[in-house]
Amino acid sequence: MCIFSQPVKTVSGTRIFARLQDRRQYLAYEMRLAAAQDLAMILPLPTRARDEGQVKFIDLSGYAKFFDDMEKCFPMPLSRGFGLGAQAASLSAPLVVHQVGAFEASFVPALADFMRLDARFRLADDIWRQFPAYADYGFAVFQLRAGDARVHPMALGFETRDPSTLYFPTSHVHDGAAHPTAHFDHSLYAQGAAGTDWKQGEVLPRNVMDFGNFLIADRTRGLVQRDAPVLRRTLRGEYPNQDIRLSV
Repeated sequence: MCIFSQPVKTVSGTRIFARLQDRRQYLAYEMRLAAAQDLAMILPLPTRARDEGQVKFIDLSGYAKFFDDMEKCFPMPLSRGFGLGAQAASLSAPLVVHQVGAFEASFVPALADFMRLDARFRLADDIWRQFPAYADYGFAVFQLRAGDARVHPMALGFETRDPSTLYFPTSHVHDGAAHPTAHFDHSLYAQGAAGTDWKQGEVLPRNVMDFGNFLIADRTRGLVQRDAPVLRRTLRGEYPNQDIRLSV
């Protein structure tokens, strides 16, 4: 689920990457957002435990084209383009705020801990009561600026309570209410999983992504397994407003 603390004008072009390694899930999230005021994007996470060390934020500000390169694992057919060369603490203490590239991020271990967050980036209790399924989740909170822009990918890793599935926070709340269906404009990417409605990429990440060499560090910062195939699923239109889980 993706929840915004204030109303938004539009959200489009959402792209999410997920990978599981042992009990740790990696997640990267990007979208285009138009908002009239500063706000927070809140991602519930199925964390294994309720402590602030469960989540590590990953700075991808130096790799804004992360998802553009991920898409290159799926070259356009020759009939449609140019072939393989086509580009495609204590409860009263404030929560720790991390500077992650162009935005600030915090991990909220439990719903009760939202009181430790800046008031501008909280949700009212009556809103949370609409989402009982997330009562025991942790929450990644990204503080975003007003305007109309595509921010660089937001990324993190966390210990998951369910190492048999990859979790994609695809349900969304943009107006403070839960609707049974929602308009999706999503591209999902996964490694180390299998799904019937997913397409496997024709190219390995190491051939198209910036993994560097002995002089250049891996700009994905360990998010991507360079020699594992990538799966993709595209969702465009009206769908049930729910998260997606993929078996590994």
